[in-house]
Amino acid sequence: MVKLREKKAKLGRNDPCWCGSGKKYKDCHLPVEQAYRAEQLRLRQAQDTLLPKIIEAAQGMHAAIPAAFELFWQGTYTPEQMNELDDLEDRGAERFLTWFAFDYQQDNGQTLLEHLNQTAGQGDLDVDEFEARLLKQWTAVRLRPYIVAEVRKGQGIELRDLLDESGYYVSDTKAAKRLQASEVIVGHIIPGDKPPDASAPTYYLAGAAAQLTGDTAEQLVEFARLYLEDLRRTQPDATWDDLLRQRSYALNHFVMALPYEKPDIGLLDNIVTEARVRLQLTGESLAGLAGRGQEEDEQKPRSD
Repeated sequence: MVKLREKKAKLGRNDPCWCGSGKKYKDCHLPVEQAYRAEQLRLRQAQDTLLPKIIEAAQGMHAAIPAAFELFWQGTYTPEQMNELDDLEDRGAERFLTWFAFDYQQDNGQTLLEHLNQTAGQGDLDVDEFEARLLKQWTAVRLRPYIVAEVRKGQGIELRDLLDESGYYVSDTKAAKRLQASEVIVGHIIPGDKPPDASAPTYYLAGAAAQLTGDTAEQLVEFARLYLEDLRRTQPDATWDDLLRQRSYALNHFVMALPYEKPDIGLLDNIVTEARVRLQLTGESLAGLAGRGQEEDEQKPRSD
């Protein structure tokens, strides 16, 4: 058996390869690693070029936008106010268009991303090989709530999904500057390139995300549970993923109800109470949901 050498931080081209093959590094793993790094660079570049193309495609869906506006903004705004949304809601236009592209089901039951992935290269969207790879991965992404577990200054942030406890590393230096640990964001986390020796890809924030104070986390989860319980009236086995595929817009309703002033626990409780009344849920039905939710959490494997 060949004994593997310990990989050095940096090898010269003519050094023995770190794998222990006896070959020079340039004749063994160097070309493979160079090709891999070039591929990951192309994926990072593709992310920067693909998202604007998607948003441009979303802006062109004029017939579908009014119904989507009604869902996302609860009838508070109209499409004619699109240019004012950034003043009315924090980065509201970008948040809406991102949700519209990733989440909103068109008349054919597909999201815009699912349609673009299916028709890529047929005229609807001009994409290269690397953009096409990302587009396929992004079709499963939906609006979700996350809590900031850790901020790596100048690098990115560690996020934890508030609903299923999954963990993600998000490479975003701007987010690392403006976010603090324990804060909550409601946004879209998209997979990108995969660092060498990593078990998962690096994730990125797509478009704009709503930024909330940390005291909202508990009520946001309870708010989401109300909508899950309502969905389970017609789909008894519905999961968090089912809810977000069908009703992720409800998360924005919670965001809209929050004050811009200092935290108000009483108001947070009122938001949840109003949702319970609107959905006509009883304490008994919520107790049953809590039990099922606990069973799901115990059975579901958790990501680090």
